[in-house]
Amino acid sequence: MAKCYILGSMSNVLQRQHVGMASSMDIMHNLREMFGQENRSARQIVIKGLVFTKMVEGTSVRDHILKMMGYLNELEVLEVMLDAESQVDMVLASLPPPFNDFVMNYHMNKLSMMLTELLNHLQSIEDLQKRIKNPLS
Repeated sequence: MAKCYILGSMSNVLQRQHVGMASSMDIMHNLREMFGQENRSARQIVIKGLVFTKMVEGTSVRDHILKMMGYLNELEVLEVMLDAESQVDMVLASLPPPFNDFVMNYHMNKLSMMLTELLNHLQSIEDLQKRIKNPLS
């Protein structure tokens, strides 16, 4: 109940503060000034997570790609836009050595994929690598 009261009070304060503003752009600018520092910190944390995430050899490529996609989605929410090609490049750069042949082929042949398509290809490679490693399973 106290949370609702606090949120309601914050909402009322924000509404009163924005009453005399001419346009929604003025309101957005004011809100960015008020909360911009928090967004900046959040962006820095997410970017750091994205840049420093590396897939550990032997772990699931699916889990790794989903984790990377989560970071990319968070950045989008924080209004940091990366084009699809840059997103794929960041994922490819985070892969361990067993995927080097795929990465090299991707770049040499100037392939282009969406993240979901990349995930499917990498899962196929991972499955093939497992079958080669354990042919009787």
